[in-house]
Amino acid sequence: MTVIDIRNVFSDRHIEIIDINPSYIYYFEEKNEEGRNELFLLEYNRKTRKERLVMNYTLDDPTYMEHIYSFDKTIVMVLENGSNSFWLIEIDKKTGGELNRRKVVCTGAFRECKPLDSEYLLIYMGPDEANAEVFSKYKEIKGCDCLCYLYNIKTNQKYLVNAAMINRIGGDNIKPITVESLPYLLLLDPFAEESVKEHYYSEQRWVSADIRDNIWLSKTSEVEMDIEDGKEAVTRKCIASADIKALVRYMGMDDHKVYFRAKEFRSGTEKICSYDITTEALQIEATPGGFNNDTFYMIEEKPFKMFAVTVSKNKTTVVGLINSEARIVYDNTLGQFMTCIDNRYCVTKKTVFSEESQREFTYFYLYDAHLEQYESYECNCLVKGDTLVLY
Repeated sequence: MTVIDIRNVFSDRHIEIIDINPSYIYYFEEKNEEGRNELFLLEYNRKTRKERLVMNYTLDDPTYMEHIYSFDKTIVMVLENGSNSFWLIEIDKKTGGELNRRKVVCTGAFRECKPLDSEYLLIYMGPDEANAEVFSKYKEIKGCDCLCYLYNIKTNQKYLVNAAMINRIGGDNIKPITVESLPYLLLLDPFAEESVKEHYYSEQRWVSADIRDNIWLSKTSEVEMDIEDGKEAVTRKCIASADIKALVRYMGMDDHKVYFRAKEFRSGTEKICSYDITTEALQIEATPGGFNNDTFYMIEEKPFKMFAVTVSKNKTTVVGLINSEARIVYDNTLGQFMTCIDNRYCVTKKTVFSEESQREFTYFYLYDAHLEQYESYECNCLVKGDTLVLY
């Protein structure tokens, strides 16, 4: 485990970390200076322990929201205020110089965006007053209440997405991943909320529709080409599916496996399964159960880990179920379990309310199960892999 304490760099500043890699940490800070909203993008060198200003911008319109994405060589920033346009700014990480700065206009009102890679963005636009009829007709044809564009950052071209599934599932259900240096997309296509689907199962004698959950896998380049070519369906492979009698739900990803939960409604049986992208092997990883009613399950999406956490009167017990061999017991005074690193270090969180100051104070604890010792920190905390950042 590596602990990086950069509180002395940040002091009392309010920052948001956007990227942690082996050499650098990237983060942004927004603050008001002399009545102007200023946005600063900064870099922390893990070797020299020095901070560098990458860029800063004055936000003339306080209603603008920032969406900032970090890639290997660039940082992409989208500034939007829910209108029919947004600003796209591409920044070179090394020099801090602008590679692109454009105002992009689409039909409708900005709803969300999703980067597929360092070159392409999906832009989702919802109905606005000026285009209400356009969206109404589009919904009749495609069954979607939004328009989606594929935007090429390098060429400034945008393509209307004709593939209804990309529109329907939305950006949150599109997961860019890299396996053996190849970029893929996980397309999560659940039918509805779990309770809704289980209701349809109980009423299935009245239901004739194909009630189905799917998890699809696509090569990123193929999806981008399919959209540019105007195809109504993107190239994809189904790696998990469940009809009205069951469900599948995505849980997480590691270097080459996709993890998902499968549940059969009739028996109530649940299993945690995985699909190996490199070998195309499907296997059962765990069958949750065997714990008492005080046990709940904690997962980390990427890299995927699963823990069984049992809270008794005085102690909390953590058992690693998938991708963890942790067997740790700690005192409840350390607070709520967050994660475990190297099967040894538990990160916990505790919030205390002060009657005197009428404020809440948040503390993070790092408990070493081998030495049975802990350290506490009154700060923010972020864990990525085996790196713990205090800020």
